[in-house]
Amino acid sequence: MVEIFGRGLREVINDTPLYLSLVKRYCGIRLFKKRYPLLASVDVSNICNLHCLHCYWWLNRKEETSLCVEEWRRIIRSMLKGKVIHVGIVGGEPLLHMDLVKVFCEEMPRHVSVVTNGTLPLQRLEGLYFYFVSIDGNRDVHDQIRGKGSYDRTKKNIFDYIEHYSDNRYKAWKDIWLSLTINSLNYMSIEDCVDEWHGRVNKIAVQFHTPFIKRDPLLLPFGKKRDDVILKLLKLKKKYPKFIANQSKQLELLRKSWGGKGTTPISCPSWAILSLDHMGRVKRPCCIGSADTDGIKPICEECGLSSYAMLYCYGIRNA
Repeated sequence: MVEIFGRGLREVINDTPLYLSLVKRYCGIRLFKKRYPLLASVDVSNICNLHCLHCYWWLNRKEETSLCVEEWRRIIRSMLKGKVIHVGIVGGEPLLHMDLVKVFCEEMPRHVSVVTNGTLPLQRLEGLYFYFVSIDGNRDVHDQIRGKGSYDRTKKNIFDYIEHYSDNRYKAWKDIWLSLTINSLNYMSIEDCVDEWHGRVNKIAVQFHTPFIKRDPLLLPFGKKRDDVILKLLKLKKKYPKFIANQSKQLELLRKSWGGKGTTPISCPSWAILSLDHMGRVKRPCCIGSADTDGIKPICEECGLSSYAMLYCYGIRNA
């Protein structure tokens, strides 16, 4: 079967109106400085079964219930469907709200990914593009960040999914991407992590921990250590060009301050990713921010988010 970025040719043809709309938006952004969202990030869950050391989500969390299925369906149809090319479902832990994940897959088939810690069983969902499973290095450092036993549970669930759903017609490993957030605890285990998972899952994408406080001990600051990590990643990109999802210029960008000043985006195209919290409210200044105007904000001048760096490298910028 012919595939384009993991999508079948028939799917691409059926989505032609959406792609034409996005080309029009992209031209408006590049030529006329318009501001249209191209992607979306949605927190469908306000609960999580882990409390990871580096997680931004807990910083601004409040005891609130999430919207119901039909409320999300209305938001999808009014704000997302036909307007953005891809929606990343996050949380909290989205697999704790499978009913909400399913409605996104129904309304926007093959334009949805689920960002998950992988400690809950993975189900094959009709309309899901891929699972984006968080892996933070080798077993020891992953468990140090996410809790004892979490690495083995995640690894088992990934392999169980691949074994259960694979057959002669379907390769379930293609549904699994890994997300690695690099910080001061795990930067020495990156190569081992990449080597371990290559050939077992589809891709791995990396980003750097973005702090919310100055002198965050988890931050891998700009300088020699971070430069060395970037060089290692560039070598791994040459070694595994199809496995490492990041572009080389995207990795180069993350070796320095590029996104903003203090907690204010300047060159970062934060508006290009529509970010909604569990109540459907717009988060500021970006996907790891908050809808609460008094919420703690990420430090943009130390941003390590690869999604915004990717857009920047495609020429989508504030300035």
